Amino acid sequence: MSPKAQVAISFMEDNLHRPIPIEEIARLVRLSRSRLCYLFKAEVGLAPTQYLKKLRMEKSLELLRTSFLNIKEFAAKVGYNDSTHFMREFKKAYGSTSSQHRASLRTY
Repeated sequence: MSPKAQVAISFMEDNLHRPIPIEEIARLVRLSRSRLCYLFKAEVGLAPTQYLKKLRMEKSLELLRTSFLNIKEFAAKVGYNDSTHFMREFKKAYGSTSSQHRASLRTY
């Protein structure tokens, strides 16, 4: 993987708690937005926005397993200002709400 893609991924991982415009990542790695998107798709297999969403959903699963945060706190920790939007994205990614997912973890 190219150093620029690695820097972009590290930056995303370190900043999941806040909105991250793709332009900000592009400036950081000194590429145009379109070149960053091309590079990312070629090397990672996803567009930067899709990869960022994937990272956020993975982090939310980790938080579900390791904390007792409520939905608003979860959403904020993974960069969503709107908890309703977070809940829709979570359900789309995992097929259940975060509350349902948490309840299923407790039954095992």
